[in-house]
Amino acid sequence: MSKVFSIVVADDDLDDQELIAAAFSEAKVRVVVNAVFDGIQLMDYLLGINRFKGRIMPDLVFLDLNMPLMDGFEALRQLRQYPTLKKLPVYIMTVSRSDLDKEMALRLGATGFYSKGASSKEIRQIVQEVCFECFS
Repeated sequence: MSKVFSIVVADDDLDDQELIAAAFSEAKVRVVVNAVFDGIQLMDYLLGINRFKGRIMPDLVFLDLNMPLMDGFEALRQLRQYPTLKKLPVYIMTVSRSDLDKEMALRLGATGFYSKGASSKEIRQIVQEVCFECFS
């Protein structure tokens, strides 16, 4: 029996959450995808607090930069302060194509940075690449 990986998608766009989950279901990897809508929920999830008590620590995180309440930069900054989260793979998946955003995300500890368009084909391609990098 192959391992089932746990993924957290932090994105305030429900359509993007669903596209990412669908892309993982097409990948040849067994995953459970959990979704949160902002950086505060992501931190609660990763720390296992509030409504996320008893959650399974994810194997990787997909993080959008543009979210309400706490954006992806601040979430990344905060999560890298916890020793238990320092090595957690965090992939930025954002509509931003800014080199400055990419540089900032990588400096804050992102594992990878992907600019996504609206096409499901692009998202599937990103997910396939991340699966190959993390799970093979």
